[in-house]
Amino acid sequence: MSGFIMFHYNVLDKVRIEELGPRSLPVLKQFGGELVVGSYVSALEGSPYTHMVLYRFPTKEAAMGYYKSQEIQELSKLRREITDGFAVYVPEFDGH
Repeated sequence: MSGFIMFHYNVLDKVRIEELGPRSLPVLKQFGGELVVGSYVSALEGSPYTHMVLYRFPTKEAAMGYYKSQEIQELSKLRREITDGFAVYVPEFDGH
């Protein structure tokens, strides 16, 4: 079953944020992932963060392999310095 990794955050450093995408996309491809959403978001309810990136993976194992890879763990250090937010894994809805 496919799954998603979502990063939801506010940008703290608008210059350095540009480093993340180009460095993460090659690793994303290694694990069979694809970028589904990468944009500003508009709140309909509550006070969400201002940006969202959503990646789809063919399996949970691929998603976790991506997230736990050395390259992404290094980028996570940078992400935590320049953003405020969170990351979650979301399984595909299977209808049950």
